[in-house]
Amino acid sequence: MPELPEVQTIINGLNQKILRKEIQEIIEFRPGTIIWQIPFTSLGKVVSISRRGKYILLQTSNKINLIIHLRMTGKLVFETDLSKSSTHSRAEIIFRDKTKLIFNDIRTFGKIQIMKKDEEIAAFQNLGVEPLSEEFDAKYLRNELKNKKAPIKNILLDQRVLAGLGNIYVAEILFRCKIDPRKQGNELDLKQLKLIVLHTKTVLEEAIKHNGTTISDYRSVEDKSGEFQNFLKVYGKKTCECGAEISKIKQAGRSTYFCAVCQN
Repeated sequence: MPELPEVQTIINGLNQKILRKEIQEIIEFRPGTIIWQIPFTSLGKVVSISRRGKYILLQTSNKINLIIHLRMTGKLVFETDLSKSSTHSRAEIIFRDKTKLIFNDIRTFGKIQIMKKDEEIAAFQNLGVEPLSEEFDAKYLRNELKNKKAPIKNILLDQRVLAGLGNIYVAEILFRCKIDPRKQGNELDLKQLKLIVLHTKTVLEEAIKHNGTTISDYRSVEDKSGEFQNFLKVYGKKTCECGAEISKIKQAGRSTYFCAVCQN
């Protein structure tokens, strides 16, 4: 599933490819992919492209929001040839200049929600702070963790605490912090909280710089793989740089990778 760096990379590409383009029509190939919360209407030009957590938000000149959630395997591919499509194309956004954005999704869980700009976006209501924002600091984290006995890895994956983090980046963040992912959130001291904030921002910024991480399905809007998988220290690895074997356990149904020596 695309995490914050992958979604931000996609948005960076969209800002280069489709900003100011006028939407001519949206074609749905799989029912349920497009959720119209308004009567079908002229959408206008794309005037703003932004991110909230793992969601992509397109705003148009006709005061319409398109909220795109890629889920597990969704991709957005920009195409200049209208005749080209994809085996797993679930929808296409066609622009007036005869280019298009293909919504490709093998597992079919992704959605495009279309609604008025002034309507409240339900999906955003319970999201926590943005990890790269100034609001995310040790004080915020201490307040969130003070009564939580859950493992710190599970807490950082909770979108109500931090919006956008996923399994890959939490593993890398905790490795850099030298914190055991099984440690309870309320047991961390202020120094460790500061390390989590520091390395969260650093890891995410590095990943965005390298266009995200491609483990299986993720691609940019130009259908290119990311490169940050070449810089991973612990996720999916068998041996730590210290020489010790990487441990792999399950936490809340997700695979957790860590070094029992470094993260002791």
